[in-house]
Amino acid sequence: MAPLSNLSVHIETLDSYADILRRSPVALSWNCLFTRPFWLKAVCRHLGTPGDPWIVTVSDGDRILGIAPLAIEHKTARFLGSHEVCDYQDVVCVPDTGIPAVAAMLGHLAAQGIRQLDLRTLRPDATILHALRSLLPGQVEAGLTQEDVAFEADLPGDWDAYLMQLNGKQRHEVRRKVRRLENHGLFAYRRIAENDPALPAAADTFIDLFRRNRNDKADFMSDGMAAYFHDLIRGAAGEGLLRLYFLDVDRQPVATVLCFDYRGVRYLYNSGYDERFDALSVGVLSKVFSINAAIESGCRRYDFLKGAEVYKKRIGGHEVPLYRLRITL
Repeated sequence: MAPLSNLSVHIETLDSYADILRRSPVALSWNCLFTRPFWLKAVCRHLGTPGDPWIVTVSDGDRILGIAPLAIEHKTARFLGSHEVCDYQDVVCVPDTGIPAVAAMLGHLAAQGIRQLDLRTLRPDATILHALRSLLPGQVEAGLTQEDVAFEADLPGDWDAYLMQLNGKQRHEVRRKVRRLENHGLFAYRRIAENDPALPAAADTFIDLFRRNRNDKADFMSDGMAAYFHDLIRGAAGEGLLRLYFLDVDRQPVATVLCFDYRGVRYLYNSGYDERFDALSVGVLSKVFSINAAIESGCRRYDFLKGAEVYKKRIGGHEVPLYRLRITL
């Protein structure tokens, strides 16, 4: 790559941010699902965000090299959106330009009087973390703390190979649970098509099953949060990313998983089930079946996302640390 010079920095709106994606979908590496414009629009529209949105773009001439979707509050820059519903966050960059792009972003923020960066939740392979370790190594090591964990599993080419990745006890448990459901009688696992006219009703069913799962999940799913999920499901369907599944027993939906397929990875975003069917393990089986469907779709990784729920490890997930970074500019 030719040396970069005379980089310019601009502030975009959420609407113009979406236009950037439409104009340059290939050159920029949109590695982080949760930075997609449709996602951040849904968050801001229904849940709000602290401070003022600042979509910082770095360009070399007319070519955009990097984007940082930020929010500014009290001289502190955070990622736009909420860490409660955006499991990972990062900048968007042309490959191999992360360091100069982030350096230009930092210079602009400092010139505008921004004094702090408070960034969460960062995967170990986050582009901005790699860049800041090069630019401000001492501050990064001092300001980096582990905040949470996620779980993910590499997916082989077929179901039997996946089962062999589990330890003997868990492999036996998966097979036993599947066999018990089969012996119970009529069941089906189905995906709601993205262009299905019944998608809004299916989203309502997902929200209902989510609320039935646990009291804390019912409290989480407020009316505003439900509106966010409807918007998110509609936006993901429009981009071809939505994978919404239901497990039916005796012709009634008893469990659901809301997933997104993005760049060869299936993300398990949320789930719910009717606890009256707990004896059939419908909660965990709805996830196991979605892993099988991901393998059949050619996904190479299954990401259980943030949270240390025990089932994630039991059905093949390995732990990924998630970090919070606070530094002074």
